[in-house]
Amino acid sequence: MKKTITFFLSFALFAIIAINAFGIDAAHAAASLASLQFDSGSGSLLFSMAAAGMTTLAANSHLAYELGDVNSLPVIASDIIYQGAAVGDNGSGYARPLQSGDPFRGFAIEKADNSAGSAGDINVQVKREGYVQLSVTSAAITDVGRPVYASDDATFNLTGIGTKVGRIVRFVSSGVAIVEFDADEPEQIIKLALPISLSGVSAADVLTDLVPGFNGRVKSLDFAVGVPVTTAAKAAALHAEIGATALTGGVVSLNSANCTPLGAVVADTAITDGAAFKETDTLSIVASAVTAFVEGDGVLYVTLGQ
Repeated sequence: MKKTITFFLSFALFAIIAINAFGIDAAHAAASLASLQFDSGSGSLLFSMAAAGMTTLAANSHLAYELGDVNSLPVIASDIIYQGAAVGDNGSGYARPLQSGDPFRGFAIEKADNSAGSAGDINVQVKREGYVQLSVTSAAITDVGRPVYASDDATFNLTGIGTKVGRIVRFVSSGVAIVEFDADEPEQIIKLALPISLSGVSAADVLTDLVPGFNGRVKSLDFAVGVPVTTAAKAAALHAEIGATALTGGVVSLNSANCTPLGAVVADTAITDGAAFKETDTLSIVASAVTAFVEGDGVLYVTLGQ
């Protein structure tokens, strides 16, 4: 008993020191300390939730729990999601057969036919996470660990085009693999910021052989103008290369007209192939079609997905 009282007094003293040392609001701290109760029977400190301003239950509350890895999602109007389809979100909260770029929601466990219904008339049951055998274009035994992307609800690739749905964990046969997926773990986004002085750009590398160090893809390139260009008729095109192979698309075309004013952003063209890289691959940024700039600078943002 003596030890527990000593502990309680020591705790109170420590709290007072903390209030003074860290500038804690004294009134709020005093209210919280007042909510502490000493139970002489158990020698325990009890905290009153009511005193802390929290609402407490006065009766049993029966909650509905969900177990497992299955979710039930409302289906878009006038469409059918077939069993085994990759399911995406249409941007308004409704499930549909996945389209390239949709957030991934899982794989359909059974057919959901809402071809004659309005949005939300029926739900589709989806498996949110797990392991699934998929046909993945050109999958080889050396591709274990690489991300898998879906360009629609049943077409899967390693080229970095579409929505990331998972990663290969086991090779089965040529073009077939076991894929680990988790709809609650979206693709991680990494942005590289590359300062560029436009007057120093020639038909050569702007960035040479950077190793990202992970399996991923190039998602986009964007140039943000710092110092505007004032001399007319200047231009350069920037594109990314994985190893020595240029992406299809992803070209940022800079010129005197779009490199002004301060803060202007020049976007790339759509990337349609060759965006994926392995953890040992190199990434370069190359300039071409250059008519030398006299002035101007900015930052090239390279967006990577992991």
